[in-house]
This record gives sequence, C-alpha cells and structure tokens, in this order.
Amino acid sequence: MGGICWTKEEDHLLKKCKHQHGAGEWQRIPLLAGLNRCPKSCRLRWVNYLRPDIKRGRFAEDEIDLIIKLHNLLGNRQVNYISKVHFLSW
Repeated sequence: MGGICWTKEEDHLLKKCKHQHGAGEWQRIPLLAGLNRCPKSCRLRWVNYLRPDIKRGRFAEDEIDLIIKLHNLLGNRQVNYISKVHFLSW
C-alpha cells in the first residue's frame, strides 16, 4: 500500500469539515474541506486515525476476556464486525 502521507494540515481540515457536516457526507467531504483526496481516503483516514472515540494502547483485562469469549462463541468474522461497531478498535 502506498500513496501520499497525510499532513497535519489535511488532518485538521478533515476534522473541521467532518464536525461541521457530520456523517453520511463522504462524497462531498474532500470538496467541502478543500482536500485533494478521494472520498474513500478521507473516510478511511477518519475511521482509522482521526475519530475521537478510537481507543489506543493496550486492552484492559476485561476487554481481553470479552474478546476471547466472543471469539469462542462467534468466531473471527463476527468478533471483527462487533469490534468495529462497538468500543474496540483493532
């Protein structure tokens, strides 16, 4: 995977535009923010790096236990889906 790295200025513009226009505007966000990026790139940058509720660092013991229980119950695919919808960020 490659591409041009995001700058701090681009991150700032994306955050500002996302807060002003909310969810569901990904097709328009690059234009509204003045970014020379595709909508998918903006969405992925937000989801994977800039979202305010992203949990970074180590998992707590209770989170590890929950992951193991869910994996045993549901398998990889469902646990991965739940992690994206709920509080975990892998």
